[in-house]
Amino acid sequence: MMFNVKLFAILAEQIGHSEVQLTLTAPITAAAVKTALRAQYPQTASVLADCLVAINQTFVSEEQFAPSEVTEIALIPPVSGG
Repeated sequence: MMFNVKLFAILAEQIGHSEVQLTLTAPITAAAVKTALRAQYPQTASVLADCLVAINQTFVSEEQFAPSEVTEIALIPPVSGG
C-alpha cells in the first residue's frame, strides 16, 4: 500500500520535501518505514538511525506492529539546540 510519510527538520531538508510517498506492506513497523525511506533516499541513512517513528500520532518501537488502520506516519529526527 502507498502511504504519505511526514518528514521534519534535517530529514525534510535532505530530501527537499516535508512529505513523501512510500510503498509499505503489512505488517508495518518503524523498521520497515526506515528501510523503505533509506532505499528510496539513500542520503538519509545517517539521520534515519536516530529518528523516531510515529504512527497515528503514537511513537512506536522498531519492531512494534502498527495498528491495522494506519492514517498517519511521521519521522522525527533528533533535535538539538541551545
